[in-house]
Amino acid sequence: MKKVIFDNIHGYITLNRVETRILETLYYQRLRWIRQLGFSFYIFPGATHTRHAHALGVAHVMDRILKSLGVATTEEKLFDPRAVDERTTFHRTMRLAAMMHDIGTFPFSHSVELAYINHWRNQSQEGKPKYVANHEVLGSHIILNTDFDGGITRILKEEGIDPVELSQIIAGKSENLLANQLMHADVDADRMDYLIRDANHTGVKIGLFDLDFLIRAMRLHTTDKGQQMMCISEDGINVVDSFLVARYFWYSQIIHEGAGYKFDLLAAKIGEYFLENKLTHSFDTLMDKTSMNPYEYFTFNDSYFMAKLHEYLAGRARHPMIAELSEMLARRAPPAQVRISPVKPTVIENEEHRKELVARCLKAVDWLKEEMRTATPNAWMIDDIPMRDVMFTKNLEALKKSKGNPLTSRDSVKVLNNHGELKLLVDVSQSLMKILSQYRNFIPRIYVAPATYEILEKKGILEKMRQMNF
Repeated sequence: MKKVIFDNIHGYITLNRVETRILETLYYQRLRWIRQLGFSFYIFPGATHTRHAHALGVAHVMDRILKSLGVATTEEKLFDPRAVDERTTFHRTMRLAAMMHDIGTFPFSHSVELAYINHWRNQSQEGKPKYVANHEVLGSHIILNTDFDGGITRILKEEGIDPVELSQIIAGKSENLLANQLMHADVDADRMDYLIRDANHTGVKIGLFDLDFLIRAMRLHTTDKGQQMMCISEDGINVVDSFLVARYFWYSQIIHEGAGYKFDLLAAKIGEYFLENKLTHSFDTLMDKTSMNPYEYFTFNDSYFMAKLHEYLAGRARHPMIAELSEMLARRAPPAQVRISPVKPTVIENEEHRKELVARCLKAVDWLKEEMRTATPNAWMIDDIPMRDVMFTKNLEALKKSKGNPLTSRDSVKVLNNHGELKLLVDVSQSLMKILSQYRNFIPRIYVAPATYEILEKKGILEKMRQMNF
């Protein structure tokens, strides 16, 4: 049994029986109604592509990688449900892992997920929440606990796929190192698809790289302990450098610093308020109830969030700040950004520099809040001091400090030279990453209402901030 789908990035994608059955579930069809890049379509009108298309693309890329590494089964066996040998099952499992890695994605992808994560952090300070709130936990729960008609677990079991192993691979926690690398590494099937797909749909080309060359440069290596792992050939160092540079600038320019992120933060703030006031599904409800009902879970998509937003806008009892944010999000009216040192993108070299910048940013945020309270008492501010930075890859020093042997770790890129020797990419003299891995992009943000920004400007507060030495 085969199902053929035409994808605008990869061309024809062919699915086998188990993949087709998963595709037709409400759990998977839901991904048609979730935009890949959140509210980025407010800035890039073409960025309306979905998690559904992306996940199919990742499955296709995964298939190409498995074939390039020489660990794929034959086409005949892959599409024959009666073939259940170890090699065929591994091939099917990896394609399914790629296809289902986003099954727990929130409405508007990471925009609304950020609301759940922030709400969970606040709850963690008051006590221990029942679950850690993120899309991976929710996705794993669905894969493991939907053993009923229309459920993912039931289909996997009927098709000879181990739900536990599949869930561990998606989380990057399998005992199989190669499987972990293919799903969770600096160069993996997920990143390889979304960089090209996002660049294509936004029209911004800085996320592009040579996919064919990169896949062709992948090599299989067996460790002293008999584990298989993915490496890059010495001839492929430049294309890997190109990929990591493309990813760095994509995140710096489009995901974290682009104008679209303003709307993602508005949505996250609104979503957090909805959670605090029980106006939307709590994460406990998603885990224990909603995800167990295919029809109810299907409706937890972009339309669900927008319906909640519209419902709130039409209501009478409204919080002043959330009402304004909701109107801005609905009308595509962006907040104003305060980009004054130290609250501006900064390339950093070490952890000490980062700690210093975070401390200065927090002082600047507190100072501005106090000034705003005096100048315009009812004004609001959204500050976002990131916990993680945009990086090319971990540098050699960081890898040496991590647990275990960096050469057999999951995330870092390894190079197999022409003499069969294994080295870390960041320890190879001809790799740009040997130098660039030292640097990270720290991107703090402060947003206020446009009217507030004008008041701050008129009263000289922003000029005073420019002259401050936090």
